Amino acid sequence: MVEVSSTIKGALSLFDYRLSDALGSGRFGSCYLISQYDKFFVFKIFNSNDVKRFKRKLVLEGKYLKSINHPAIPKLIRVIDTDGIYGLIMERMSGDSLEDLLNQGYPFSKKEIFLIIKQLIDVMEYLYSLKISHRDIKASNILWKNNKISLVDFGSARDLSILSCRFNPDFWGMGDVFMRLALSSQEMTFSHHDFYIDDLNLDSQEKIIVKRLLHIEQPYDNIQDLKRDFVYGFSIDQNNEQKIIN
Repeated sequence: MVEVSSTIKGALSLFDYRLSDALGSGRFGSCYLISQYDKFFVFKIFNSNDVKRFKRKLVLEGKYLKSINHPAIPKLIRVIDTDGIYGLIMERMSGDSLEDLLNQGYPFSKKEIFLIIKQLIDVMEYLYSLKISHRDIKASNILWKNNKISLVDFGSARDLSILSCRFNPDFWGMGDVFMRLALSSQEMTFSHHDFYIDDLNLDSQEKIIVKRLLHIEQPYDNIQDLKRDFVYGFSIDQNNEQKIIN
């Protein structure tokens, strides 16, 4: 049984939720698996000291999730704000994080890597239509199951308008995820000593796209140009993309 305070258990019980397991912790709080009848959800509870000091910022995560309706992003079910407890109950997304899969030595293929980044670009295009920047795209925040991604943890999300015109953390994050997956892929590396973009098994156009994501070359200034270049720039059989999903 998860060891948590009776106050947290009591706050959950007010809404007929029960604690099932601990999922992990981060800078501002912890996540738990909770259940209500036969359904499971994720409960993200923020550290009480941070709630006192930064609540105006912490509430933004719930605000953004409430406005989002996308199958790859967890839905906000309820905000709990009672007895000094502040947390979010969210839809439980299935799959393992890319971080866990990398640590397990999962051999990503080039087609899988293409599909992950392509879906990530589509999700970001949707978020940008809502003027939302995720700002924390990394392997641990992307779940992967049945060749489909989920993007989680919107704790760093902010209004798109505050992004610097010189640096887009979402694009850089996608580039970083691409590199981590590519460097773990036997199909995309020639040896265990390959650590740089130019060492990867990519053509010149593909390398430029990755370099632009990582701000090594002229960075992208909009999601539409990135999507166009990525879809048409990578030498993946587009006709087989649906086969990968299925």
